[in-house]
Amino acid sequence: MTQTFTPAIGSTGAFRRNWPIIAFLSPAAIVLLLFMAVPMVNSIILSFQSWNGMSPPVWAGLKNYRALFGDRLFLIALGNTAYFTIATVVLQTTIPLLVASMLDSRILGGAIFRTLYFMPVIISLAISGLLWAMIYEPNFGVLNEFLRSVGLGGFTQLWLADRSTVMPSIIAVSVWQSLGFYLVIYYAAMQNIPRELYEAARIDNANALQRLWHVTVPMLRPVIVLVIVLNTIHGIKVFDQIWVMTAGGPNHASDTLGTYLYSTSFGAMGSSNPQLGYATAIAIVILVLSFLLSILEIRLGKRREIEY
Repeated sequence: MTQTFTPAIGSTGAFRRNWPIIAFLSPAAIVLLLFMAVPMVNSIILSFQSWNGMSPPVWAGLKNYRALFGDRLFLIALGNTAYFTIATVVLQTTIPLLVASMLDSRILGGAIFRTLYFMPVIISLAISGLLWAMIYEPNFGVLNEFLRSVGLGGFTQLWLADRSTVMPSIIAVSVWQSLGFYLVIYYAAMQNIPRELYEAARIDNANALQRLWHVTVPMLRPVIVLVIVLNTIHGIKVFDQIWVMTAGGPNHASDTLGTYLYSTSFGAMGSSNPQLGYATAIAIVILVLSFLLSILEIRLGKRREIEY
């Protein structure tokens, strides 16, 4: 029985064979190291320090992290972040899937609908936030004016100024903004599903909903896991739209980890009391939550795939 010798990774022979790969990957690796790894390490170190941006940083150990659990505003922001993340993961995973399924059924004007659905994606988050802030404006905003014009004035709300409506209003904007992006992902993946599976389901008298659940969803399981992970990361680090629309108000009712991090970093609503070390600890919490939840979702997705 003959044995083949495989050189070690560090051997000269292996390097000569793999030098084109190393040459192509090295520039990107160097850029990632300089612009991501080094700042990340510096941020982790800063999270253990107390720094106001002016005087030299002072080592604080775990003080910043211990303070988080006693910070009422941080806990409110954490709860709002969880609320926003769970709602957007559910809505932004299911609604685009349903719409993509309808468009995949070759409805009339499907290309036009795809274009219309995708248009909000090209609008920046800040611009869409300003747009919807004007739509939600209670006195002359389009939404309340429309409700009054059709005789539903009793349903008008202080959409962004009421604690009970501010988060649902922001979530609705997020769903509107992201619908086209996830729709395109689903629609592209659906083109790879063999049509024979749908034909077999029709022969078995499966209706549209049954075909979606028993054919489309199992075939798109890896894509659905990807969409869930992307939505989770977006929900945990959400900042732009909320800051533009409410800046975390009213009375912190829409504060998330991202907006609280910003106000802590640069002073609460413009005050001159920045806490950069403490804010960096919040950023590390966002990073850890995003990483752990993404890994958990990917593992659960793979386990479900094996079971099926």
